[in-house]
Amino acid sequence: MSRWLLVCSLLTAAFGLIFVVGGLVLMQVMDKIIPAIVKQEMVISKSSKIYSDWVSPSPAIYMQIWVWDLTNADDVLQGDVPNFVEKGPYTYREYRQKENIKWNSNGTVSYKNKKKYVFDRSLSVGSDEDTFTTANIPLISTGTMLQNSALGGFASILLGQHLSADIFITLSVKDILWGYEDPLFTLIHTLGVSAVPSAEFGLFQDRNNTDDGVYTVFTGSRDINKLNKIDRWNGQRKLSVWSTDEANMINGTDGSMNPPYGDISEPLYLFSADACRSLMSVYEKDVSYQGIELVRFISPEYVFANATEYPPNAGFCTPNTDHCLPSGLLNASVCQQGAPVVMSLPHFLYADESVILPSMSPDKEKHESYLDADPITGITMRVAQRFQINIHLKKLSNVGQTSNLQEVFFPVIWLNQNTQLDNSTLNEYKSAVQTPVEITKYVPWAVIGFGVLLIVIASVLCIRHCCQTNRDSKPV
Repeated sequence: MSRWLLVCSLLTAAFGLIFVVGGLVLMQVMDKIIPAIVKQEMVISKSSKIYSDWVSPSPAIYMQIWVWDLTNADDVLQGDVPNFVEKGPYTYREYRQKENIKWNSNGTVSYKNKKKYVFDRSLSVGSDEDTFTTANIPLISTGTMLQNSALGGFASILLGQHLSADIFITLSVKDILWGYEDPLFTLIHTLGVSAVPSAEFGLFQDRNNTDDGVYTVFTGSRDINKLNKIDRWNGQRKLSVWSTDEANMINGTDGSMNPPYGDISEPLYLFSADACRSLMSVYEKDVSYQGIELVRFISPEYVFANATEYPPNAGFCTPNTDHCLPSGLLNASVCQQGAPVVMSLPHFLYADESVILPSMSPDKEKHESYLDADPITGITMRVAQRFQINIHLKKLSNVGQTSNLQEVFFPVIWLNQNTQLDNSTLNEYKSAVQTPVEITKYVPWAVIGFGVLLIVIASVLCIRHCCQTNRDSKPV
């Protein structure tokens, strides 16, 4: 009996040690195998699991619009500060479809990203035929171009007689977004002036059921750390609209996904063709969404700061740093055919106090852009991209109605482009990624725990063997 206990305890201890060592080895192996599998599955290719969603995202994407309705137009013409009523949201469902997909030999893929917008009345406060009072952007743009001598001598003389239109007009939400025929632009277009290529004007004119250029991105097949990062846009590796090479760089992705197992201490960059620049996001905190732990990246306060507050933004002062706008504003006229368009965050969030109008109520929770990503796969689970379109309104020598105006950055609309993964997609993620990862975390510890338990049992058996041996060795 004594010998049996000894043999049993030694065998149990040996098996326990094997399980402990095996668990430690398994832990090291799993730490390498799982990331390798994830990285392999995240490569953009026709055979990858993500391909269909990459071509045509299944989660609903929405573009919510709020318009700024001017309530004291007559007083503004006499020099008062404009007052507004915020109306919205007016919601459009956005459909995306990658087309003309071409696989390149250098580990990149090129495509056009076609976007279609359909108005959703059920998620809106009213019809997109609702009207509001806003600035006459074609008039202000023409006056600005004439003042800057951007239209040529003959056109300037002829158009100077047609700048007596009202500086504030009533438009529908649909008109301001997708376009309406403007009398002044019709005349300019008739003259063949290249600065105005159409008789119509709209903030998103020609952007419904169209694409915003040819993107060439890395598939991750050669370097997973470059997954979905833009190599070229319209054949270019950098823009030519800003005053420095750094500002003209095309950095980052389209925001849909980033390389897996990314370093959260590094900023994320999202290229926006509408803003003609790459926008930076920085890690803020961990968040939980439907039981999934995510990392949140936000647009920092200095994203639109002027060069004094954030020197790297000096390149966005056009044509040079002597023409920097106050913090919180981006002069987007360089990519809006000279129109005095200024971008900001909604309600002038993080802008210089001199810019913020009495009607504005900037709120970080409501007006900040954010991106919630899965730290394992890099997939964006939830995102809200928010910005505001403004017009630089000031006195123009050739537009009589501006003679008494205060110089202001006049808000026209702000929008929230947002999406989040639906329950079906989340469940697929949980079964394909989250559950296996959780299992691989606990299995090695379970094996180690079982090994420790065997060693404890072996120790108990050994103690019993010693006690029994001592008892048997005593004289009767």
